[in-house]
Amino acid sequence: MILGLMRIDVAQVRSRDSLRLSSASRALSTDPALLAGGGWTSLRGERLNATEAREDQVALERAANHVQVGVYVNSTYDLELNIPSYSSSGYVWLRWDEPLQRYLEAQNTSIDRRFTLLNGLLSDADPVLRPLVDRPVRLADGSFYQLFNYIGRFYIDKASFRHFPFMTVSLPLVLEVDDVDGGLDYTSLRLEPDLQNSGMGLYAGIIGWLNRGWSIAEYRHHYATNFGLGGAENDYSQVVFDISFGISAWAAFWRLLLPLAVLMVMVLLVFKVRPDEQDARASIPVTVLLTLVFLQQTYRAELPQLPFLTFLDQVYVVAYVVTLMAFVLVIWIGRRYSDMEAMPDGDGKEILQQRLHRLDDIWPLAMVLISGLSIWLCWVNLPPGG
Repeated sequence: MILGLMRIDVAQVRSRDSLRLSSASRALSTDPALLAGGGWTSLRGERLNATEAREDQVALERAANHVQVGVYVNSTYDLELNIPSYSSSGYVWLRWDEPLQRYLEAQNTSIDRRFTLLNGLLSDADPVLRPLVDRPVRLADGSFYQLFNYIGRFYIDKASFRHFPFMTVSLPLVLEVDDVDGGLDYTSLRLEPDLQNSGMGLYAGIIGWLNRGWSIAEYRHHYATNFGLGGAENDYSQVVFDISFGISAWAAFWRLLLPLAVLMVMVLLVFKVRPDEQDARASIPVTVLLTLVFLQQTYRAELPQLPFLTFLDQVYVVAYVVTLMAFVLVIWIGRRYSDMEAMPDGDGKEILQQRLHRLDDIWPLAMVLISGLSIWLCWVNLPPGG
């Protein structure tokens, strides 16, 4: 079976696109003390090394155009893990200098037509930037400013499904330039997050989830194509604003792990039933097995089709193995008691009876130790932040 599964297993082909965290300033409102414990981070892609960071900082200063991007999320709602996606509404503002304004006027376009919410999904509300005023405002320092609102449904690209039910999910809003002629690539235009004024509003929470804070940062998005314009593959500046939500560990335990723990206690105590009640002994593991299948199907309905086992999946694997071992042991001990009844009275019968009683006493403790160690190994071997 293992060889057959290895032959038909599908290998994942990774995208050639990449995301690198730029050297621009970024904001993170999550308590740093919480990051190490859970292994969660809202950062995406790879970080620049020291040399790359210096080179990127020089490129940032030399870029011909700079756009300051601010995001303020009013509300987040309708989180669905099985898609995964969420709905959101809020404000986005852009602030840029005169050279970019002249470029836009020469192209006979407006800045909202040159920016896109990259992770927007098709929904009843089209996830686009809608200007609150028809024309940008000229500020006292000569720069241009325009405020937009948005509402729509957005794709979730980062969630720690491997840690389910103790998981964290990132709800991102991704803003990127929509370049049609190659004039606004990474070397020509850089997006700079507005760290001071970005944030989230009163209704940016989701019932049943704990808010872990928000972050905003600029990334270098590498496209593995030149979009048919010739030349090298293209890179573009991208700003990602995201809010992280986590599930309460206590709520996850009471809702998902406590019923499983009760079932395992029933399996562990199966050998405390009187030996002559063999039918009752054999029926307990079977009943527990059916209940395990039902409970697992219930929580799996909340999740997408995943190509790996979550932590809770691995706990259920341990529970299945313990239940199977209990059923096999019940059958084996039942046969031994049947053989013992046919044996004549004497030392042999007494020794066998003592061994069976000892096995009844050792089974619960042995399974607690083995299953506890197995579950601990499952947790410590989870990839950080996964």
